[in-house]
Amino acid sequence: MQLTTSQFTNALSRHIDESKPDPLAMCQLESLCLNWEQGQLDGADDSGDSATKTSLCGTLTLSSEYISVSIHVRCYWKKTNQSGENDERSCDAISNCDGEAKQFQEELFIKLTASATERVGSTDTSKQDRKDRKTSKKLRAEMLKRLRSDHYIRQLFVDDKANDDCAPLCEALIQQNLSSGDRSGGNSDIDELEERVNVEEGTLQGIKNAIFSKSEDNLDVLELLLNMPYLPRSLAASSNNDKEEAVSKEWPSKLADRAYLRLLEDAMFDACEKEGEDELFDDLNISEANHYQRKAAKPGEKGNSRNESSKRMRNNR
Repeated sequence: MQLTTSQFTNALSRHIDESKPDPLAMCQLESLCLNWEQGQLDGADDSGDSATKTSLCGTLTLSSEYISVSIHVRCYWKKTNQSGENDERSCDAISNCDGEAKQFQEELFIKLTASATERVGSTDTSKQDRKDRKTSKKLRAEMLKRLRSDHYIRQLFVDDKANDDCAPLCEALIQQNLSSGDRSGGNSDIDELEERVNVEEGTLQGIKNAIFSKSEDNLDVLELLLNMPYLPRSLAASSNNDKEEAVSKEWPSKLADRAYLRLLEDAMFDACEKEGEDELFDDLNISEANHYQRKAAKPGEKGNSRNESSKRMRNNR
């Protein structure tokens, strides 16, 4: 499966049209520069007799004026032939009670990680005099310093870490077995379903602070990233005039739709949990209601705790 930068640009435009963000957020989204670099996984296309497997690997870079965020993608989907045989899985297989790996007829896996770098400034300074160039350079340095001082953004910069590991963003593994012998994903009923999803809220917050600061919340950022064509969703199909981007409504798309909803659900749960914690802090009342009123009373007035305490100390002498 080969993707191009134009497909991601069109996906961003489609997302803006459908989500209808406020003017500030829309302006920020439209100013982004996108670039897709296709990668290659070992054994990307397995056309053996036991299973059909398609893999996708690449990096999507979203650049704002000061920071570039790279989304590193690893995704594959596979299904068995009608004999029910399947490839062995070394790390993602689920074991049964006998210790043997449970095999599934259909499977989709996607993992996104993120990293950030400082975007190189424009080299076109022909229309700027020496003073203006110096001012622009100073302003840029101050903005980068402020952005990199953010706790969440700092976690995305690889050069701030002891190793070159990228920050995990989200991961989903959807596996299912069908009750009938039809493996086409048509009207077959799902007999067995396994779902494992995870979203790293800290990484998502860092991406938002870095290049999506005008977006309303982290859920908007994740929705945009999951609307990109590296997730083969059926609902992500473009207009009929653009056949290059058309996504087939076969079983991979159905599993991708499920992964999309489960990842958003996990992020929404985290957001609700965080909002609940904030409300608990807001409702927390350590001191009694008139505590600060007594402290604000003038010395000598009735109800001033410090004044009354001083009187008791003098009486005890």
